This record gives sequence, C-alpha cells and structure tokens, in this order.
Amino acid sequence: MNDEHGETDVPDRPVTVGLVTSVGRTLDAFFPAIVERLEEQGFCVSAASGTESRMPRWTRLDGFSQRPSLHVPTAIRAVRAWSREHDHDVVITNTATASALVRAARLPAPVVYFCHGLHWNLETALSARPWQLVERALLPRTAAVITINRDDEAWFRRHAGPPVHRLRYGVGVPLDDYPASGVPDGGPHLLWVGDFTPRKRPALAVAVIRQLVDRGCDVRLRMVGDGPLHASVVREIAAQGLADLIRADGRAPVAPALASATALLHTAEWEGLPRVALEAAAVGRWSYGFDVKGLRDAPLVRLVPDADVDALARLIQDDDARGALHDVPDVRSALSVTAAADGIGAAILETLGRPVPARQDGGSPPR
Repeated sequence: MNDEHGETDVPDRPVTVGLVTSVGRTLDAFFPAIVERLEEQGFCVSAASGTESRMPRWTRLDGFSQRPSLHVPTAIRAVRAWSREHDHDVVITNTATASALVRAARLPAPVVYFCHGLHWNLETALSARPWQLVERALLPRTAAVITINRDDEAWFRRHAGPPVHRLRYGVGVPLDDYPASGVPDGGPHLLWVGDFTPRKRPALAVAVIRQLVDRGCDVRLRMVGDGPLHASVVREIAAQGLADLIRADGRAPVAPALASATALLHTAEWEGLPRVALEAAAVGRWSYGFDVKGLRDAPLVRLVPDADVDALARLIQDDDARGALHDVPDVRSALSVTAAADGIGAAILETLGRPVPARQDGGSPPR
C-alpha cells in the first residue's frame, strides 16, 4: 500500500543477525546475556558453531573446528547454507578459525569481525608476521570490526581497513553471577585462572610464589584450570617444595574462588581482554600481572614489565604490607553486559547504514 507521498509502506522487520564461533563453548561462555539483550532491542539472533551449544536457535556447522583443518570447503558450504536459510542481514563472527572461514565464504550478508584478540603481543615480533598477513588479506572481506583492546584497535585503524568499534570492557560480566564481596583478611591468597598452555604461562605463577615465599611472605595460590601443561606444573610445584602452598586441582567455579581470594594473579603472554580480570574487578579484587596486550586495558590491574617475576612478587608484597589489597575501587557499573550488547547493536546498525538510537535509559528497540 502507498502512503500519501507515494512511498511504499513496508512493515518493519527485525534485523536478523547470525553469530558464529568455532566451538559451542565460546557461545555458551560469553554470549547468552548479550543475545538476550539484543533480542530485547528487536534483533533476531541465530547462532552456529562446530560443536554443541546451549544457545537458542543454534545450528551445528560441519567442518568448523577450533583449529584450521582440511575441511575448509565443507565449512564454507555449511556457513553459506546456514546464512541463506536464516536470511541474515548481518553475520558476526568470533574466534580465529571461524572468523577466517566466515570471511572467506563471501556471504551475501556483511560480516562483522568480533575480534577477541589478534594473535600476537608485540606487533614487531617475527612470530606475528604470518598472523598479520592473514588478517590483512581478510580485511577487504570485513564490513566492520569490533575490538576489545587498544592495541588491536590501533592495528586495524593503521591498516585502513573497515570501520572499527571498541568495547571498552569486552563482553562484560553477568553481574548477578559475580556478586561483590569483601576482601578476606590474612596473608595474600592469590588465584590464577586459565588454560595450562604456553601462552598462559602457568609456570610463571609458580615462580612468583617462589619469590614471595623466599621474601618471607605468608602467601597461598590456587590455580583453577587444566590443559597440556597441567601435569608439568604440578611436578614443578612439588619440585619447588610448594605443594602445601599451591593448589592446582583442575577446573572449578570461578566466582566463589574469587570471593575467597585476596587478588588475581595473571601471567599470560598476551590477551584480547581477559574475562577473568573483569570478573575479578566485579567481585572487588585487584589483578596482578605483566604489562602485555589486553591485560593493560582491564580494570583494577597492577602491572610490571613483561616476565619480570621479581618485580611482580615485590609489587604484591609491597601492596599487601601497606593494605592496598583491601582498598579496591567499585567499578561494577561499568562492567555490565548491557553496555557490551548495546555496543554490538550499535556496530550492527552502523554497518547496515541504519540510525543508532540514543542511549538514555536503555534506549528504544532498534528496527
């Protein structure tokens, strides 16, 4: 039907959004609350990955995996068919392998690359060159980029690629799951959380505790997580005579572990933006670590030069002695998932050339 100006009156249709990750556990860990918020605003989101997910409207994509494989043609056919079936207006892709596959697939819908972290710490490192070549080759197939740290944002902007949006605190934290709590009394009881992999450098956490013990500090450490280096780290703990001071007993719920800890210890070589540091800030804990990409952008961080174990141990001991571990600013309001979802929603609308509603008390649902 035409209106009085002769223009066709077309009913509003929700913006259809595809969300793709390599494996389902990434969807389940980071996106349920974000998707819920986007759908409250009027978006219609369908998700896909190579392994099982609990997300609503989820589809398994054949050929998708966490690491590159020989199934690239299968994966490209699968993501094309899925996106056609859902008639996506835009597709958001996250995690390295999935993001490369989705952009290589030449979908009819524009692709937004939600970059959780470019795979290097120092841009000038020789090991970073192959990753940089791949990323630069994929930029022409990228409609927009969402980043979560200043270093990655600067790299994308320097290479004259697509529009870049930065989420200051990444995917945020489901605050109801990470309630604020007072810092326990007593000597520093530190918590380390992550995969026991070379990039996470769990052995450096043991080295920091060794230094603190040698300095006469009444310290404890709990290490939560597992991975290929777990057995070797456990052996090193025993060899250092620290088995009574360091627990490394596998995966466990993070929120109660943070509540019982004095501070978070983080030793990764680089990060996108460590979710556990955001969770620590939400609970009301400082994070101690090295001045590397990603961690330097987290809230409530105390940093020393990269891999300087002695300096990190000294900083923790000095802060403990002057009571700084118990003096933690309240930053919870900045960490909500709502802020992350609204940033993603704005990036989607800008990519589609649609107006972005002003955010006041939550904003009106976009169409």
